[in-house]
Amino acid sequence: MDEPRQQHWARAVIILGVVYLAIGLILGALAGSASSSQMQVTWRLLAWLISAIAFGAHIWYESVRLDSSRVTTAFHAALAVALGAFLVAAAAVVHGQTAGASHQGRRVLALVLWPILASLPAFVVALASAAALSLRRRGP
Repeated sequence: MDEPRQQHWARAVIILGVVYLAIGLILGALAGSASSSQMQVTWRLLAWLISAIAFGAHIWYESVRLDSSRVTTAFHAALAVALGAFLVAAAAVVHGQTAGASHQGRRVLALVLWPILASLPAFVVALASAAALSLRRRGP
């Protein structure tokens, strides 16, 4: 793999990880300050939708623009999801410390579990999506 290409995917993983963090923090705060449970659900669904769009864009970028293999595309997309989940868990730990919340041990455990639990299904979905993109590009 040539150096510029390696820098592109690494940069994409970091950028998408930070995007997932921003989505979680911003829309989570909006959901938390919502005046009704219906608005809370709306903000949370919007967070899922925006995250799904970012995830799909990352798979497209890796598969089409960088011409990465299916497994490489899935690995990089799952890595970005894992980074985002880790950053959100880290934000929860920091928030718990500043708010004096109990169960801090569970939040620290989330630093390990959230990236694993988020990245495994992300890998499977990204692998299937990259395969579909590959088939579509090559045609019948």
